[in-house]
Amino acid sequence: MNRYLVTVAFFCFLSTVTSAVIADSGINSDELASSKQSGATSDMDAEYAKLMRIIEKKRAPVQSIDGALDIAGRPGMGPKSSNVILVEFGDFQCPYCRRHLLGAAQQIYKKMVVTNQLRYVFLDFPMGEKHPLAAKAAVAARCAEEQGKYWEMRNTLYNNQKALHELFLAEHAKRAGLDEVVFSKCLNSGRYDAAIQQDQIVGRSLGIKGTPTFFLGINNGDEIRLVRKIQGSRPYEVFEREIYRVLEIAKKHHEIPGQISHSDL
Repeated sequence: MNRYLVTVAFFCFLSTVTSAVIADSGINSDELASSKQSGATSDMDAEYAKLMRIIEKKRAPVQSIDGALDIAGRPGMGPKSSNVILVEFGDFQCPYCRRHLLGAAQQIYKKMVVTNQLRYVFLDFPMGEKHPLAAKAAVAARCAEEQGKYWEMRNTLYNNQKALHELFLAEHAKRAGLDEVVFSKCLNSGRYDAAIQQDQIVGRSLGIKGTPTFFLGINNGDEIRLVRKIQGSRPYEVFEREIYRVLEIAKKHHEIPGQISHSDL
């Protein structure tokens, strides 16, 4: 009987802590959603392991990473010659991505991109099961890029997340100042479907499970050397701190090309 009560108390604790962590995680994640739905009938060890993974994400939104990422052809703003590049993997239906756009992204643009300290690149990671309209919205943004209006369309889509059905996309294109006929032909052509799927494949290979997820890396042309991974919508101060850290690492890297020690990460 006492063992039963302890078990029930343990699962109550798991539920309370997990809910609190999820509510303030700043990331839209399938893993978090599935963990929230799990109940006291789950195996205790498995439930505990899930909780530990969630808490680890909460404690360490920034992680060191060693890898490479090809960003050729992806939409970006800021100087292509910038030593440091910030890459966002986002989903146009993700509320945390919108929160980032309305918060930290504004300051990153004004304080880092405009001052030529940073290039900002966007890759698509539509989470289809949770956000069925995100993939088509990503296509809409790519089509807008053909007319030089990617960032205008991106902002419009994020600010109208409740109106992302294909029926609304033409109106959004008009609002972003696009040629509607050209836009509609592009939207229905299917020519960006494979590119968006490729972004998803790349994202999964980097361990992405939710959006937004960011990577900071050192510029090596079309390929960047990854140094930091930032998970979730975080305050500007987090990005500023990590960008300056990577700028210092980039200085060493360019003094001795290709050399980054683990002590730098």
